[in-house]
Amino acid sequence: MSLSLRLLLAAAITTTLALVATVIVFNFLFRLYFEDRTRNELETYLLLLTGNIDVSAVGEVEVTPISDPRFNQALSGYYWQIQVDDKDPVLSPSFWAAPLALERPHMAGVISFEDVITGTGGTVAVASWVITIGEGDMQREIFLAIAIDREDLDVSVSGFLANSVIWLAILGLFLFAASWIQVKLGLNPLQKIRSEIGRVSKSPRTRLSSNYPTEVLPLVEEVNQLLDANADALDRARSRAGNLAHGLKTPLTIMLGVERKVRRSGNDALADDLLAEITSIQHTVERELALSRDSQQVLRQCSIHPIATRLHRALSRQPGTEHIRWDVDVPEGLYIPFDEFDLTELLGNLLDNAMKWSESHIWVRAGQDGPQAFLSVDDDGPGIPDTAISAALERGGRLDSQQPGSGLGLTIVNDMALAHGCVLSLQRSPIGGLSARITWSASDA
Repeated sequence: MSLSLRLLLAAAITTTLALVATVIVFNFLFRLYFEDRTRNELETYLLLLTGNIDVSAVGEVEVTPISDPRFNQALSGYYWQIQVDDKDPVLSPSFWAAPLALERPHMAGVISFEDVITGTGGTVAVASWVITIGEGDMQREIFLAIAIDREDLDVSVSGFLANSVIWLAILGLFLFAASWIQVKLGLNPLQKIRSEIGRVSKSPRTRLSSNYPTEVLPLVEEVNQLLDANADALDRARSRAGNLAHGLKTPLTIMLGVERKVRRSGNDALADDLLAEITSIQHTVERELALSRDSQQVLRQCSIHPIATRLHRALSRQPGTEHIRWDVDVPEGLYIPFDEFDLTELLGNLLDNAMKWSESHIWVRAGQDGPQAFLSVDDDGPGIPDTAISAALERGGRLDSQQPGSGLGLTIVNDMALAHGCVLSLQRSPIGGLSARITWSASDA
């Protein structure tokens, strides 16, 4: 799972939980507000109704109607009910059915609030209390109640819940979009690191820039230190490889001289054994030096054109090559997964082999063939039979002992190609001789 997706999922989950909690809390607070408002309204009307009650001179209870017209309008949702002593209740004109079955408060003068289900199945909010008026024989106990239909309250709460859900859902989409923008902006430094590392893979001497946020800068510094350590290790490996090559060059030359003396003395069997061991040592040294350099560098690339041009200029000036016509057809901007040092060694071995066998023409070409890129060195020499190709790639495999060399060139090229994810193939050249062709995935360069 990508880091962006993780952050977006975390933002979506936390935002959703927060919005759901907001809806629940807002709905609860809104209901409490309406409950308080309803109770205050009930209490106001109850006190107003109480002030409109009086006892006449003959002991009858007289009720002055409340000025609010809703108490006089049938089915308006606002009702009052008065019960004197144990007599039948007196109902407001707005009542539509039997009196409400209410439980009298145990203490006079204390307002009681409750919800009551009516005979029609509806629910009303009721405020009631018991008061006493008059004195002596004219004293009366009066049970007063004010009722308001809860339908308006429930509709208001439901409407608020629906509207809050809609608007908070819109807010959630906005917050999710803002989170996406925040994640993209926050991860931009990582994308920049990726692009700069890609540039480093093509130019190994470059390093990551220091223009990063403070949270990412330690990672950038560690990467630069790792690149520096890798470059130092590669330089040391090349230095040691060169020292080892120079150190073994003289002993191997002496041993080759001894081999020739032994052969001249007529002991061909001993000379052959000695030459085989010398060749084995040369192959082992060259192969291990190449592999040691390869193991110290990863994903390095270089352009083929400048190196091919430089080698062509240097080799075409050697004595004895005046008769050779060179064609170098290498486009600029084509990269191969080798660094400059290793490509110089690889292409140098291929050109050296072509110069040994070429009669008059050497053709160096490179390009892209579909998903594959290639680099080939062709000559117009005798070529190699198909049955002898595998032998040419074996260590010390020399198809003609009259030609100078140890037979290690193509073997070293094959080992280097495999170490870099490339393939060396030998085939008949269009100009008549051998075509040594290196291929690799174009996406790797």
